[in-house]
Amino acid sequence: MNNDEYYDIDSILAEHSKIPCIFLHDIDASVNLTGDGNEIASNSRVELPFWMAKVLAQYRLPNGESIVTIELPRAYGTRVRNSLDASPTSIDFRQVSPYFYQFGTKLYDLIIDDQLPATLEKAFKARLKEIMNISLTGSTNVGQDFLQKLDETEKELFKAGQESTAELRKWRHRRRQQLKPVSLGHRISSQSSTN
Repeated sequence: MNNDEYYDIDSILAEHSKIPCIFLHDIDASVNLTGDGNEIASNSRVELPFWMAKVLAQYRLPNGESIVTIELPRAYGTRVRNSLDASPTSIDFRQVSPYFYQFGTKLYDLIIDDQLPATLEKAFKARLKEIMNISLTGSTNVGQDFLQKLDETEKELFKAGQESTAELRKWRHRRRQQLKPVSLGHRISSQSSTN
């Protein structure tokens, strides 16, 4: 987690997402990484929170070996990617991963997958277009099914689009800062009486 994300609750929740890891060494029960007090055998697959998996993957033993290898989570696997290629707006990111984009960008450094950034970008662009179309219409009934499928980043963008639309409407109808007409007749009569 970067220093600028230290107090960001969305970043904290994104890093708490579970990620599959394969332990390359036996882990004693006293370490208790999984919380159940059992030993972890070499080549065991365990899901750990991202913040823990990241540290374990980056740590090197004195002989230079890593403790774990990280696998790509299901939310970014071929099934989801194929669905995104077919119809990006049909994916329910709330079910797949509530922090799909934020967590996906955190995976860049740990998982060697050249297609992941392009997949995230393509999905984001396609879905952003739909999000902005719905938020700018001002109707809450339109696209209700789609709105239920948004991840947290997309929800924030939708809210920003709605707020922007509301501010634009206020500005157009001069409700934002109404100009008050100046009564020139009063000013002219007061000036002529002083002369």
